[in-house]
Amino acid sequence: MSTESSAKGSATGSAASNGSSRREELLAVAAKLFAARGYHGTRMDDVADAVGLNKATVYHYYASKSLILWDIYKATADFTVDALHDDPTASARETIFNFTRRLLTGIATDLERAAVYFQEGPYITEWFTEEQVAYIRQAETTVYEHVRDVIDRGIASGEFSDCDSHVLALGYIGMTLGAYRWLRPHGRRSASEIAVEFSTALLRGLIRDEKIRAEDPLGGGA
Repeated sequence: MSTESSAKGSATGSAASNGSSRREELLAVAAKLFAARGYHGTRMDDVADAVGLNKATVYHYYASKSLILWDIYKATADFTVDALHDDPTASARETIFNFTRRLLTGIATDLERAAVYFQEGPYITEWFTEEQVAYIRQAETTVYEHVRDVIDRGIASGEFSDCDSHVLALGYIGMTLGAYRWLRPHGRRSASEIAVEFSTALLRGLIRDEKIRAEDPLGGGA
């Protein structure tokens, strides 16, 4: 490759990197504004002012405000689904604990995006296309089904007492994902410590074996 070609390639890569960084900056600023004012109460002018750019530059990166919201939503949904991946050899209780820890740690590192996701949830059909809404709904269904299936696996193996896995899965998801309302990165308890508390309380109500329930509710994942 010639020196000129190398220089062009380097410049192109640098421009792409700068563009990606600028988009991330815009997303972070927009998430703070959406979380504080609501999506409907935030204008593109507000985003431009907060990030120190003119509105035309903001539109260069995002052609509409709904596209900013979509990137926030998609990243949050994708993170939640990615957090499901577990060691296939782990017990049901270890799987629940590990998932809880990953979720709470992720929420604590980006509270604004989590807040936007749940605050704007009832209104996404107004802002997103049918395909985008379907993507989000499928991600949410995947999370619910995974949690329900882990509970069912624990029941089938005798690790957990019999229960309504549908109700418990919904309750678990609400408890865990709703932590964005009060979880603080530098609060009295860390996200990992709260994950231990959440998981211990939940699993002690599920685990069938009295000794395990009392002495090792989190299993090897603790």
